[in-house]
Amino acid sequence: MFKKKILKNKQLFFLLIIYTISHIFFCTNYFYINFFKPFFWLIFLIFFYTQNLKLPKKKEINITFILSTIFFIFYLVSGFIFGFNKNISNYSLINIFINVWKVILPIWGIEIIRYKLLKSNRNYFGFRALITVIIILSEINFKALFLSHNIIFFHYLISIIIPIIAQNILFTYLSLNSYYNTPIIIKIFNEIPKIILPIIPCSNWFIEGSFAIIKVLIIYYLFKYFIFSKKTINYSTNLNIALYPLTIITSILLVLFMFGLFTYQPIAILSNSMNPTFKRGDVVIYKKEENIVPGDIIVFQYQNQIIVHRVVSINEYYVTKGDANNSVDYIKVQKEDIKGVYQFSLKYLGYPSIWLNELFTKEN
Repeated sequence: MFKKKILKNKQLFFLLIIYTISHIFFCTNYFYINFFKPFFWLIFLIFFYTQNLKLPKKKEINITFILSTIFFIFYLVSGFIFGFNKNISNYSLINIFINVWKVILPIWGIEIIRYKLLKSNRNYFGFRALITVIIILSEINFKALFLSHNIIFFHYLISIIIPIIAQNILFTYLSLNSYYNTPIIIKIFNEIPKIILPIIPCSNWFIEGSFAIIKVLIIYYLFKYFIFSKKTINYSTNLNIALYPLTIITSILLVLFMFGLFTYQPIAILSNSMNPTFKRGDVVIYKKEENIVPGDIIVFQYQNQIIVHRVVSINEYYVTKGDANNSVDYIKVQKEDIKGVYQFSLKYLGYPSIWLNELFTKEN
């Protein structure tokens, strides 16, 4: 049965294989990015794209646009929390057109291939899984992955690889239950803002990865229980088996991170002594660092307190000071007192810890 289905769709299947192999070896090549990739999908759309399939229901398209717009608004609003950076893209009209062309064509082509291959083999889980894995491989930058050191690899894993896996499981689910338009709309809303906006939010690897996973889970559960709930869909059960563990694993990783079991560890800020760098209620992410120099913000322990202050000088001990304070700390910080060096902060996420701390303090 498997061979029969491969032969039935051999043109699409081999096109996908060719594209994926070329991506793995040439994903950072200028010619591949700017010419081969868009023209590959343009030729594909000309020869293979037909409108002989039923369009999705208006309700599905509407909810996809609404959700994508909401996530886009959240993306923009995050800039007012974390700040904005200038987008490095060139914003002449011709460059915007070229960048959109390079993004839209691959998105359209890959989702049509996904849809046609999955729809014609909807009852065969092994084939669906294989197609999903191949598409995942076609979206990962392997050169950036293997040339990075351990910390960059961890960042890339959290912010890029895990979201790509989660998104492709979601898009397979949507393609099986709807049409290829819904994944295309979601993908375009994900990519186009980064191309056309002159400024983009200053998010970090942790925020990007978390937000991407949250989006996947919201879209999946909303479509499952409110859009597809009245359909009789027998072939989506195995995708549930894939998405439920993903939800559990993501939750476990977040819990382990909050308990400080990774290289990077979090701590809630209880005062405004470092204002405006970060404020009470923020969460500071720090990591162990041996080479500490004046100007670094360190996390250190004093008696039963954890303090996050800036190093102003180093002699036989570390002299620290809060950015909002008028004088240096009286504490003589030794090297063994230092837990790590500040990396970045997350706005407002520390308030639950503050409330719990105040609650237990009052009870005692």
